[in-house]
Amino acid sequence: MLKKIVNEAYFTLQITTTGPLLIRSGRATVSGPDMTPVVTYRDGFYQVFLPGSSLKGVFRSHLEKVIGSLRPHVVCYPFAVNASQEADPNQRQRDYRDSCGTKFERGGDRYADRSDLVYADSCPACRLFGSTGFIGRVAISDAYLAGNPLKEERKESRDGVGIDRLTGGASHGAKFELEVVSSGVTFETDIHLRNFELWQLGMLFVVVQDMEDGLIRIGSGRSRGLGWVKAKISQQGHDGRAGGVVTSAMRESAEPDNQLWGLGRWLNDGSYGTWKDDFVELSPPVTRSNRGIRSQRVFKDEALANLQIAAINHFVDRIRHWPDEVSVPAQAKNR
Repeated sequence: MLKKIVNEAYFTLQITTTGPLLIRSGRATVSGPDMTPVVTYRDGFYQVFLPGSSLKGVFRSHLEKVIGSLRPHVVCYPFAVNASQEADPNQRQRDYRDSCGTKFERGGDRYADRSDLVYADSCPACRLFGSTGFIGRVAISDAYLAGNPLKEERKESRDGVGIDRLTGGASHGAKFELEVVSSGVTFETDIHLRNFELWQLGMLFVVVQDMEDGLIRIGSGRSRGLGWVKAKISQQGHDGRAGGVVTSAMRESAEPDNQLWGLGRWLNDGSYGTWKDDFVELSPPVTRSNRGIRSQRVFKDEALANLQIAAINHFVDRIRHWPDEVSVPAQAKNR
């Protein structure tokens, strides 16, 4: 989609554990804990981290729930489920659209070499995170320990036990041990958004706001009380990048200082299923500076707070007025 760079945004998200957290490594130790967190070799020693793929899954899952709460039958259901195994086989049809990927495969010639139609007919979640039809707009990096972590233990052990379903007490021989990330550990991940519509930036701000309010848990054992975190956008620059939210476009662009344009306003023709009114007014204006081939603007403090409010409002309005699902007849796949 769009073989050129139109606009970009990026920011660093700080995630701090407010309780024990476990993103399982998928293997148990021979003589140690039964469940251990993922680790990577970085800065000369092994340290815990939060995989970007896990964070992206948390973001998408949460936003699908948010969108479904604002308006049912807007996001798709990406996984095929045997209707006979569902408690209410009609519930999914009422709340979700058919899988975007399946629709594009079924569409045959309609979508062949037409990335604009694929994007236009995608649900909001697939437009941002991608589907089998095209790559997503957002990239979320692995979250590593913030600052200059020392070779100190940032993990602790927790005991667990299986419950006997008949007696309600501890089941003999069902004890297991967890190794979890301790409370008060801060990770940082970089989030990069390319060729974005403003409501997509608002979607990310919704997740950030809910994480800031402690409403999102991540990792395994959430029913056991694990996974509590809080997050905020870092306003401290690092590695030559400014803090806050940084937006950019090509130099000598027509975007005025008192507006921030999304993809729809940049295209200004309604292609890709975008809207021409895809912009927000900035008060006060935010000036730009040139860096290489890009013209950048940095949103911090009051400017960032105002941008978050405007972008979230843009997101809510778009979802409540999202067009009805495009009906695509079943036909043979292209060969």
